[in-house]
Amino acid sequence: MTEDVLIRAGRLAAEGEPHVLATVVNVERPASTRRGDRALVTQGGDLFGWVGGACSEPIVIREALRALADR
Repeated sequence: MTEDVLIRAGRLAAEGEPHVLATVVNVERPASTRRGDRALVTQGGDLFGWVGGACSEPIVIREALRALADR
């Protein structure tokens, strides 16, 4: 799954499409994600990959969209 995320990120970068690549750097149990898991967030708010479940994904998307808005 991570490889697919990185390939997609590479394609978006080559096309000049804004996106965010989020990487899990710390995990507190109980959690469904692991350190090193990745997800890609597009400018439209789509998430591809895995950074955790229903608790994590909305936060990652929100912060990614903020980062994209700030450029």
